[in-house]
Amino acid sequence: MKTYSFGAETVPVAMASDLLVGSVHDGRNYRIMLAKLKNGEISETRFLAGENDWEGHSALNLGDGYLIGGAVEGVATPDGGEGWKPYLARLDKGLNVLWELKLNVRNNGAVYSILPAGDGFFIAGDTGRPGDRGFFIGKVSREGKLLWLRDFGSWEDAVFTALLPWENGPVAIRSVKEERWTVRAFGFGRDGEPLGEKVLAEGIALNACRWNGKLVLAGYLGKNFWVQAGERRIELGKGSATSLLPAGNRLLVGGELEGKAVVVGILGEGEPKVRELWENGWVEVLEENVALGVRVEGKTMETVIHRF
Repeated sequence: MKTYSFGAETVPVAMASDLLVGSVHDGRNYRIMLAKLKNGEISETRFLAGENDWEGHSALNLGDGYLIGGAVEGVATPDGGEGWKPYLARLDKGLNVLWELKLNVRNNGAVYSILPAGDGFFIAGDTGRPGDRGFFIGKVSREGKLLWLRDFGSWEDAVFTALLPWENGPVAIRSVKEERWTVRAFGFGRDGEPLGEKVLAEGIALNACRWNGKLVLAGYLGKNFWVQAGERRIELGKGSATSLLPAGNRLLVGGELEGKAVVVGILGEGEPKVRELWENGWVEVLEENVALGVRVEGKTMETVIHRF
């Protein structure tokens, strides 16, 4: 197990091939962390920063470089902050910025998901503030031109989960709070036209994927670690599921359970197998045989890379 700290908080969030994206707090502001991995260790780092706080949230491998998403120029506060602009940047293999795009949306925004779309990329994420939470979906050309952008919804509270490919276009998975928390799917055509909305489950989903023909949701239900694979619901105790990795007939789920970072293996209809990795933390990203996450040491949050 390797640990890394580049400030008071060093939090990994997304992985694209050998690039780890996250956020670092340097004592004054948040910066976007770009970390190259080699043989399971961080071999190179670069940070993107500017006015106020910058955070990294998503990444996509393009073969000859990367596309990263996040939020910039905001002021971080416990309720989400203010002034955040959704951010997209094209990087070359050396982590140099080739182009960047800052978007204006309702109140706050962040790019939480990037999906290839033939001649460009679909992007999606949060908008708004508590009491008026929504989400956006848009399309960007490969040269960094915004082709269209749609803003939807107004809920008491909401959490963006994932953007997934579907038959007729992208589907945005999102958890919203009205009288209670529910996970919903919002379908869109290839030009952003709404195709319908469906309630999928109760709870708060932090991640979603397709596995063996089933839609999988991972998050928490009440205070419990929760996974839903098709019609099957799994609850394991106090905690939350944060990351998913389909691996053939097996599904790996990372997260936090009773204060410990864990990876849970699910094989068919068998009982889930829990593997505890480290104390006082959680798993944020899963790759083949590698878990990346956070360990809390006093007032410091450090990145952990753990082979399993």
